[in-house]
Amino acid sequence: MKEAKRKRQPLTITVNPKVVREAKALGLNLSVVSENALKEAIARLKGVRKHAQKKGR
Repeated sequence: MKEAKRKRQPLTITVNPKVVREAKALGLNLSVVSENALKEAIARLKGVRKHAQKKGR
């Protein structure tokens, strides 16, 4: 099943209005961009933690 077809959880976030206007003017889907940014942040943090754990051994 495609990721986009999976059930979504509604979420309310607060974003600078100028950023929202610019994103919409560029045709960006704020939900998709937000989700992708969260996935990237999670992956980075997990990678940093794994790297720190390996150094601590």
